[in-house]
Amino acid sequence: TGSRGRRLARLLPFAAIDPTAPGASDRAEELFGRDGLRGLVLTPALHGYLVDCDEARPVLELAASLGAPVVVHCGLLPPKLRDRPGAPPFDPRLASPLSLVPAADRFPRIPFVIPRFGGGFLREALMAGEACENVHVDTSSDHSWRRTQEVQLRLEDVFERALGVFGVDRILFGTGSSIVPRGWRHDLFTVQREALGALGVSGDDQARIFRDNARRLLAL
Repeated sequence: TGSRGRRLARLLPFAAIDPTAPGASDRAEELFGRDGLRGLVLTPALHGYLVDCDEARPVLELAASLGAPVVVHCGLLPPKLRDRPGAPPFDPRLASPLSLVPAADRFPRIPFVIPRFGGGFLREALMAGEACENVHVDTSSDHSWRRTQEVQLRLEDVFERALGVFGVDRILFGTGSSIVPRGWRHDLFTVQREALGALGVSGDDQARIFRDNARRLLAL
């Protein structure tokens, strides 16, 4: 076990779940209790629901009782989620970060996290973050979603707008290191660190984004 056990001890499991499926809250409760689950991942645009719908409420109530983070995929989904065999049809009408606002208002104890700055819905992610203090963003992906924006955005521009709404305490570093065996994406870390440096973000504030905010949300 040795080094392998130490590596696995650094992995914190989140469960991808359809909260509207029969028995979803019971299954999530079992995972939290038995398997050390630390949070949930929701993909409304794949499973065909709005986050604040009645069917999803039992799962959100469970997350709220535990203070567990809930990651909600918004915007353009990565191909590994959207195009995998057997995946349900992707409905972008359900992919707006604004759909989080009613749920975030109803469950203020849940830290909601929007990956990839909203995945093309940057403006909507900013609006959700302005409306609800328990809404966060993460910085994962190569940010190719910028091709869909009305104006050309540098990564510095994205960070500047996000910092103006979320501050340094509600932005979480994400590498996109999700495909085995790709592993750690040092290239993404480097470009994000350079973008923050160009904006004059201090080392202490960068440490919050790259490390401390995740530790706080995960109670590490």
